[in-house]
Amino acid sequence: MKKKFSDILFNIFILACIVSTFYMFFIYMRVSSEDMVVALQNENNYPIYTGNNVFEYWKTTLTDEQKVLYEEIKEAYLQFKKQFGTKIKKINTEDFDKVFDAVVLDHPEIFWIDSYSTIRTFNNYINTSKIIQLHYSYTEEEAKEVKARIEPKYNAIIEEAKIQSTDYDKIKYVHDKLIEISQYHEYTKDQENSYQSLVSIFDTGDTVCAGYAYSFKFIMDNLEIKCIASNDVSNEEDKFSNHIWNIVNLDGMWYNIDVTWDQNNGNGIIYNYFLKDNDDFYKDHKMQEGIPQN
Repeated sequence: MKKKFSDILFNIFILACIVSTFYMFFIYMRVSSEDMVVALQNENNYPIYTGNNVFEYWKTTLTDEQKVLYEEIKEAYLQFKKQFGTKIKKINTEDFDKVFDAVVLDHPEIFWIDSYSTIRTFNNYINTSKIIQLHYSYTEEEAKEVKARIEPKYNAIIEEAKIQSTDYDKIKYVHDKLIEISQYHEYTKDQENSYQSLVSIFDTGDTVCAGYAYSFKFIMDNLEIKCIASNDVSNEEDKFSNHIWNIVNLDGMWYNIDVTWDQNNGNGIIYNYFLKDNDDFYKDHKMQEGIPQN
């Protein structure tokens, strides 16, 4: 009798495993066939930017599985997808946020990124069988209009920087020019979208640290100089109160640059935070985990 009962339990267990396997396969196929996002074969089909020729440092700090999600998020935003289904089978909210932040830091040209939302389970994991919703700072048409306004301004800086003699001269020129064309300006909540991207510095000239850091990285990417946006995320309650700066590679060595703090309130340019090593720079900055070390 006991043997029969154990056999029944065993058979129920096997059946449950089979049903679970088919269910997961169904979910995976549903997501992969209907809602997966992949890179477009024709670059001309991208509405604004292609996401290419960008130094993706923070992507290199991710696991192979996280890199898959990174590409999905990047491509979804580049293509203005309202939602997508991820290939990732299981990921917790902390790791998802890490991947999302990596895309934001690596790709300042995607200035229309806002946030994402999805269903979270009781144990702090993302329900990856459900669709991930994407939120935008600008609609596709609005973003095109913004690009048309700011493109002549950043192109002029890029072209002038290209004719500088050395990478040092190029870096210094961009550092100085960004300060010259802008001023640090506090913003209201309804202005948050433009101030937390490169739009502000090239559109109105009124900007904050995010405008300086993302604009600097964007131009360095166009000059093919390795550059990283690095931030202090110590203020978890209000991330917009955190600070952000850059790390740039010059002659094979990494140096820190804080364009924001070299902006001397309209009284010229200072170089207190220009091409500084870690020992000097991080006396009054918080080092982000994972930055490159010389």
